[in-house]
Amino acid sequence: MFGKRKRAILEKMKYRNIILGPTPANNFGQESKGRGQVRGLGLLYLTDEEIFFGMYVPKKDFHILLDHIHGISTPKWHLGKTKNKPLLKIEFTNNVGEVDSIAWQVKDLDLWKNSLEDSLKKLS
Repeated sequence: MFGKRKRAILEKMKYRNIILGPTPANNFGQESKGRGQVRGLGLLYLTDEEIFFGMYVPKKDFHILLDHIHGISTPKWHLGKTKNKPLLKIEFTNNVGEVDSIAWQVKDLDLWKNSLEDSLKKLS
């Protein structure tokens, strides 16, 4: 169903220094965009520079530079949405200089959280 978009995301990331991914993920929205967003499936990556999420529908890419991340948490809710499972929530400074957050449901939550924490320690 999402084959063409998935291939485009994989091609986009082909030459990046990937630490983790591609991981199927369900996006629960970006806080600064408000509660009206729908959840969206896509592929999540951790590279040596950023977290990248390519959403299938709508076709949307999210880039969060690692040095803009302020916190990592695992709440069950984000923007009033839940699937009653812990989410990977990232708090960061967005491209207009404001504190923002985004959350995903991922299968290997502990692996993602630990890998992100390790990557952030290397920046310090």
